[in-house]
Amino acid sequence: MSVKKLFYLIFSINIILLLLLAGLSITLFQVQSSLAKSQETRLKSIKLADELRQSSDDLTRFARTYVVTGNDFYEKIFYEILAIRNGEKERPENYERIYWDFVISPNDIQTHTGKKKSLQSRMIEAGFTNEEFQKLKKAQFNSDELVNIENIAMNAIKGIYKDDQGKFNKRGIPNREYAISLMHGLEYHKSKKEIMKPIDEFFQLLENRTNENVRKLEKRSIYLISLMIFVIALLVLSLSFSFLVIKDKVSNPIDQLTKVAHEIGNQNWSVQIDYESKDEIGRLASAFRILKEKISSLIQDINESNLNLSKSNQDLLNALEELKAAEEQLIHSEKMSTLGQLVAGVAHEINTPLGTIRTAISNVEDAMTFILNFPFEQIPTSVRSLMKTIVEKNTESKTKYLSSKERRQKKKEFAELLQAHNIPNPEHAADLILDIEMSFPFETWRSLLQEVNGSFSLELLHKVSRLYSNAHNIDNSVDRASKIVFALKSYSHRDNSGEKTDISLSESIETVLVIYKSMIKPGIEIIKDFQWTGNILGYADELSQVWTNLIHNAVQAIDENGEIRIRTQIDSDPHFVIVSIQDTGGGIPLEVQSKIFDPFFTTKGRGEGTGLGLGIVKKIIEKHSGEIMFHSEVGVGTNFEVRLPL
Repeated sequence: MSVKKLFYLIFSINIILLLLLAGLSITLFQVQSSLAKSQETRLKSIKLADELRQSSDDLTRFARTYVVTGNDFYEKIFYEILAIRNGEKERPENYERIYWDFVISPNDIQTHTGKKKSLQSRMIEAGFTNEEFQKLKKAQFNSDELVNIENIAMNAIKGIYKDDQGKFNKRGIPNREYAISLMHGLEYHKSKKEIMKPIDEFFQLLENRTNENVRKLEKRSIYLISLMIFVIALLVLSLSFSFLVIKDKVSNPIDQLTKVAHEIGNQNWSVQIDYESKDEIGRLASAFRILKEKISSLIQDINESNLNLSKSNQDLLNALEELKAAEEQLIHSEKMSTLGQLVAGVAHEINTPLGTIRTAISNVEDAMTFILNFPFEQIPTSVRSLMKTIVEKNTESKTKYLSSKERRQKKKEFAELLQAHNIPNPEHAADLILDIEMSFPFETWRSLLQEVNGSFSLELLHKVSRLYSNAHNIDNSVDRASKIVFALKSYSHRDNSGEKTDISLSESIETVLVIYKSMIKPGIEIIKDFQWTGNILGYADELSQVWTNLIHNAVQAIDENGEIRIRTQIDSDPHFVIVSIQDTGGGIPLEVQSKIFDPFFTTKGRGEGTGLGLGIVKKIIEKHSGEIMFHSEVGVGTNFEVRLPL
């Protein structure tokens, strides 16, 4: 028999025994429930019979007390007991206990009552047999007959007697002795006996019936328990047999095969597999033997191949080192290529401040010659005051510069005012006043020009103003040229240490913007929104390459007018910073968005791009354990987000 069929057989037997045990348990529970219900019915029946007996005793006690004392309270209690027993009045709570023994005054009567239900109707509900019910009914009938005697006695106390029709309508003299004799006479005790005799017979019938029922249920319980013990014993034997079969047919063979597997794992190819069987485990052992032979043969082939792989691996390591070196060279070459494209623009950026310096020096020489040849002893006091003010104002930064159109309009207004006051050569004078860039009222210039040698004094003030203005221009131009040279030096620097350094993120971006200024089209506005200006750990020259490529792409994406917004901010994860470079260019078509980071893929024309820029950007960011994402919409623009760890 196969292991599978054997397991099915064992499993089926155990399941059948468990189901049988469960069925016996349920049946036993039902028998026990019936037994408990029988006991409960017996107790309830005894309580009902006892209540009949107790009510009869209570009626006797209160009737006798009334006959002896004549107290109306006891007569009232007597009729209340009858009303409760007959269902004419609500039963008090816990009425089945000792109730009337605690009532000695009206205050002792309970105010909380239950439902109206006669004793006879409750006997019917209790499910008595007809014989039992007849006994209790007879007892109640006898009790009602006794009540008739008690009514005669209690009415005799009041002087009321029965008429010819048997109704208490006849009036006479109260007769206590007669009433007492009725309540304590032999006839009364005989009537009392007639009440108790059926009740006693009821108890005997009830006892016989319930005892017989209990005996049947107990006998059935014992039978079920014995059967359950037998089934449990069979189940224990079945489980024990199952354990032995599993151990012999499954566990021991698997242990042997496990030991063989460990030996094979330790390359002990001489180990033998001795287990023989026609079942599944036997077939598994046979397959194991074949597998061992094949593995042994394969291991020999693998050992030979390992020698060749070791050599090939070394060759691959050497090739990998060369590839890394080539990759670094490629990144550097791309950087140098970009730098080469910027050289012409940087040269122009440097020539611009140098030209400003040359022009300013020429103006300074001309102003110095004019001032040195000027007869200062002829300068009026008003001119000296204006000169002092001009010198003080020119040391401050100018806050307002006029456009060409605004200057022409201002010059025209000044010239017309000067001509109206007969000032000679008004256009030249207006031009000099605007060069001084002072906000003096018109009256100041009019008074100056109307003085003796006023035009000559204006020339002096103009030369002094231009002298200080040119000195300021020289200082700004030298500072601008220094910044360009410093940015170019920082950009072209190559760090060969291979270690991350502390980098100011905003300064790294500013350096690229300074160098790239000449390449930015006149209609493009750069908006810098540096919400975070801290430092990060990274490779400075490689990050510069990232900003260069992204800004270069943004500039080329904008045809004429547009803006490039550069923002730095902390990520939702406070351990990361995000740099976003957003342009308002034409956007990237959806069909090529998945390819833009592929090496050598470019949408530019031949000779305009290598297709390496974004691929290099992605590798640099991944080297920094960061990530780059973008969102682009045709006709709206593109936004690149670089996420870097702090």
